[in-house]
Amino acid sequence: MGMEKGFTDQVEELKDMIGGLRDDFSAEEIEKTAVRLEKLNYAPSIITPVDRFLRLDRQGLLDEVDRILAMPDQEACALAPDDTRKCEDLRLQFIKVLLFYYEKLISLRKGDADEWDEIDELYVHD
Repeated sequence: MGMEKGFTDQVEELKDMIGGLRDDFSAEEIEKTAVRLEKLNYAPSIITPVDRFLRLDRQGLLDEVDRILAMPDQEACALAPDDTRKCEDLRLQFIKVLLFYYEKLISLRKGDADEWDEIDELYVHD
């Protein structure tokens, strides 16, 4: 196994992934998807307020990553207040989860039937 990547390298890699996402939706498409998800009380497991998340574009997502990185340790790392390494791990986890749900959001904005079926199964049929 090679050396584990450092925190900064991992953050840059995640930002590069975000930069490569296809995200050319109109404001109308973004709002239409956001409103539909809000009506279902969509609640992904993220630390970003859902109403803000649903309306993010790629630059907004990058800004949100920067916000997570700039959060005071007591807020971002409440589960590990005295462990710098664990605090970095928590920040990376917050960013990875945010990216995971953003990729799903992109699919929903595209009208991906399978993604919408999954949302319907989770939020409508249960």
